[in-house]
Amino acid sequence: MEHNADTAALERLPMTMGYFRLVLRNFGRTPERRAAILAGTGVSEEALDEPTADISLFQQVRQIDNLNALLGEGWALDAPELWNPAAHGALGVAAMTSPSLGAAMAVIARYSNARAPYSRAIRRGGRTTVTFEYRLTVEMAESQWRTLREIAFMGLRSVNSAILGRPLDEARFLFACAAPHYAERVRQVLGGTVVYDASISALELPSALLAERSPFADPALHRRAVEELDLVRQSLERPQDVRGRVERLLGTMSASRLDADSAARTLGLSRRTMVRRLADSGTSFRELLDGELRQRAARLSEAGDLSQAEIAERLGYADATSFSRSRRRWLQTARSPS
Repeated sequence: MEHNADTAALERLPMTMGYFRLVLRNFGRTPERRAAILAGTGVSEEALDEPTADISLFQQVRQIDNLNALLGEGWALDAPELWNPAAHGALGVAAMTSPSLGAAMAVIARYSNARAPYSRAIRRGGRTTVTFEYRLTVEMAESQWRTLREIAFMGLRSVNSAILGRPLDEARFLFACAAPHYAERVRQVLGGTVVYDASISALELPSALLAERSPFADPALHRRAVEELDLVRQSLERPQDVRGRVERLLGTMSASRLDADSAARTLGLSRRTMVRRLADSGTSFRELLDGELRQRAARLSEAGDLSQAEIAERLGYADATSFSRSRRRWLQTARSPS
């Protein structure tokens, strides 16, 4: 297994709104279904209409949970045509305009986390087979990551088939989980060979296929798409952007408090890297956490219907005494000269 299922963790990463909109449009064709798919995601109709809006991984997997409950697991397989290269934005463009299938797969391996930061690809070459392993950067329930992996594999199949001009019959799709009840449907949609209970989640291709030239090769368009992907990757690594991502993560945390290790893992960074980039932006994880807790405490206090012990519990403190110590520290910080 890539990760044990952990539905309580609710860890988040920034996600493109594109997949969310695509799923909603195609599976939420009635007002009732649309409402059921949006339930609990926190995504408003206004945000859906905003071109520059993005969402968190929590919101994306909440949408997946809603669809699993509404339609049953395996719903993404009912519309494999959705997961064509165009669905993957600049990543799809960069792959399709590469000079060869091998170059397309190299682009996908290098930049897939720019489009979907919950996963990282590792390429391993062999004499006869090349393996593209996909590792999660954050814990999710199996039903959530399996759906995302099915969608990703359908996208990979679409890119490969388009470049080859025929079905990708030689591929092996490996899932690091037990076969679901709809496994036969997965095999029908993906073609090739589908393997469950594998030690890794991966796509395996014959090495000879990578030499196939792409009929869609376009050096100028490819360069522009790669430049856009580079900008996305750089934005995820800049200190100020790391600070913003930590603040966003803290703003969506539940009552069970995040620690620095969990936050770094959620962001796909080592703790040392996160600490260094926060320092470069003039802050620390403790300062950002304190700031979020202080704001929440103020809102709860202003409501006037909770005791100090109840506020402490809402904020994830072990007891009211611990909460009181934090309040004194916040007060001292506010009084200290800048």
